[in-house]
Amino acid sequence: MPLAYHAQTLGGPSVRTRPVLLVYSHPRFSSRSPLLHVFLRPASVQPLRLHLLRLVVGVLLPAVAFAGLLVFQLAGAERAAVERRVQGSARALTEAFDREMSGSIRTLQALAQSSHLERGELEAFHAECQRVLRTQPTWRSVALATPDARTLAHTAAAWGEPMPPVVERESFERAVAAGAPLVGSLARGPKSGLAFPIRVPVLHEGRVRFVLTAVVTPETLTDVASRQVDANVEWTRTLVDLHGTVAARTRDPQRYVGHPASPQFLQNTRQGREGVYAGTSLDGEPVYVAYSRASPSGWTAAVVVPRAVMEGPLRNSLLALGGLGLSLLVLSGAAAWLISRRLERSLLGAAAAAEALAQGSAPVLGRTRVLEVQRLGAALQHSARLLEQRERERDAHLQAAEAARAEAVAATQAKDAFLAMLGHELRNPLAPIVSSLEALRLRGLGGSPEHEVISRQLRHVVRMVDDLLDVARIRRGQLSLSMHKQPLELASAVAKACESAAPLVEQRHHALEVQVPAQGLRVLGDPVRLTQVVANLLVNAARYTPPGGHLRVRAEAQGDEVLLEVQDDGQGLSEELAARVFEPFVQGARGFDQSAGGLGIGLALVRSLVQAHGGRVQAQSAGPGRGSTFRVWLPRLAAGGEPAAAPAPARDETGAPRLRILVVDDNVDAASALGDLLELGGHQVRVAHDAQGALRAVEGFSPQVAILDVGLPEVDGYALARRLREHLGAAPPAFAALTGFGQGEDRRRSTAEGFQRHFVKPVRLQELEAFFRELRAAA
Repeated sequence: MPLAYHAQTLGGPSVRTRPVLLVYSHPRFSSRSPLLHVFLRPASVQPLRLHLLRLVVGVLLPAVAFAGLLVFQLAGAERAAVERRVQGSARALTEAFDREMSGSIRTLQALAQSSHLERGELEAFHAECQRVLRTQPTWRSVALATPDARTLAHTAAAWGEPMPPVVERESFERAVAAGAPLVGSLARGPKSGLAFPIRVPVLHEGRVRFVLTAVVTPETLTDVASRQVDANVEWTRTLVDLHGTVAARTRDPQRYVGHPASPQFLQNTRQGREGVYAGTSLDGEPVYVAYSRASPSGWTAAVVVPRAVMEGPLRNSLLALGGLGLSLLVLSGAAAWLISRRLERSLLGAAAAAEALAQGSAPVLGRTRVLEVQRLGAALQHSARLLEQRERERDAHLQAAEAARAEAVAATQAKDAFLAMLGHELRNPLAPIVSSLEALRLRGLGGSPEHEVISRQLRHVVRMVDDLLDVARIRRGQLSLSMHKQPLELASAVAKACESAAPLVEQRHHALEVQVPAQGLRVLGDPVRLTQVVANLLVNAARYTPPGGHLRVRAEAQGDEVLLEVQDDGQGLSEELAARVFEPFVQGARGFDQSAGGLGIGLALVRSLVQAHGGRVQAQSAGPGRGSTFRVWLPRLAAGGEPAAAPAPARDETGAPRLRILVVDDNVDAASALGDLLELGGHQVRVAHDAQGALRAVEGFSPQVAILDVGLPEVDGYALARRLREHLGAAPPAFAALTGFGQGEDRRRSTAEGFQRHFVKPVRLQELEAFFRELRAAA
């Protein structure tokens, strides 16, 4: 008995480990020893060391990923803090600019209150402006102009000389229109170079009388921005005027002051009063820019920080973390590799022990420090001890199974022989009874109630014998061999079945309703077997319906099938019984009315016969006491099928030529009864009971028909037929077999021996007369 188990094969450093299935057969039971079938799994199977490496990576990677996430979040928080600091620096620069401008505006406002200006003493006011200019080192000049931009006094020119024109007219006009102080934009004068104005309107009775302007140099703003510089020397601070011109810059002011700011800067600063964005500096360096806009001047203060300054900590942290993680992976991988080598040696020992077990040897496992491998070795040794015990048990089981199989085969053969012999032995005494009853009927003595009772019960016995033999055929799968299919209307089979079941239906006083169309339900089937199907269903319904019940037979076409239903209002079926009712010898519960019983094989024959016709069956019931419905579906024959041969009409045999008939049967009663029956039919009959008597009977008789029992003693019917052919020469009779054996092989043998008909006891006179008509028609 093969023993299958799973193991693991391992090789050296260059050999992959593969899970395998080992199938073992002991040398005593196999000519090939050892027998080792190895079924490899798919090639994707990988060595243990790789699995350990994956385990290490699987453990470390989440930790490294978590640390990376933590570092990333910390670096992000740090960068956010730096952004806040940069934004604060930009805001501080804006405040410093506003303070510087506010101081200059207050000075101009104080100058505007001069009594010389109020009295219109412009020369004296010009001198006063010169004195104030000397106190303001950040101012380049002071000018006084009318609202129409006509210069009245200018410290850049001596009194009496032509006064310079107003520069940067746009801010001048805004000051006149607003009537409030403001800071103008950076502009280049005709002689003085770059500067920007601070304008203060001088009001008289609510109207602008003059505009007082202080011209301030850009270096002043550079000093303001430089005063904001702290330890962050890499930060660049910039002031940009209302028109986007760089007015001050702590790095390379000579290069960029007076030039427009970058379009990117202008675009981002228009989106809000404050903010931080990533961009490119005027030097082309990637930077982060924090800006804050002054109010009401509209100037913008910006602090520019290289991206490397803000992103450097995050990058350095990630690089450090990556290096640490890689180092841990390398170290852990090396440790896993060393551990896998030890495990590999232990598993190699276990594989060798398993292979020894597969070859029928005792498994020997070396010392190992791996607890699981030790347990595996102990299990292999235990398996080896159990193996021999299991093999002995297997031998005993095989011997017992072989003996049981031989006994079952013998029992089956004995059962088949018994059923065949039972059929023969039951038919032999039935034959003279049937013939005698038929003879009584022909003599006019068959009309009594006693005669009808005997006929009815005799038909019941014959049916049970036929059913028993059919069950034997079902068991051997030979039922289909005895079927002769032809196209026919289902109504004809239903009519014959109703006629067959009529005595039982009348006896139990049932009302039978038949709803079957005479035409349109054509099937391909054996007329006798289909009649048997319907009759068995009707008999079953009649038996299990209390007297005075109602039975209904209906049929209809359903697409490519024909549906036949047999309904009753009898005792019904339980759910469990409905599922098993078509099994052989399964019957419903019997009450005190034992006449409702049977052998329990009628419905089993129904299912087998319907399946042999390509159909199916179903039993349905609403429950005990609520009646049953049995349905049969058969394949419907196409309309163009070959029409069924119409039965030959019964002919009046009066005046028909009579036949000379030889009857040979070792059962004296059966032979005499059949001879009397044939003589009543007007035929000339000779009766014999063995082969010698038959040969003597034909002397001077020359029979036209010989009805022979094939089971004659000493010389059987087949040998007797050969002797009669030799004896009668050119005028042999037509031979018909008469026997209690009706199996398929019995019929095939009689046909092979030259018999033209095979009659199964008990035979009816109608069957014999039909055979005789065929002989006359053939002649």
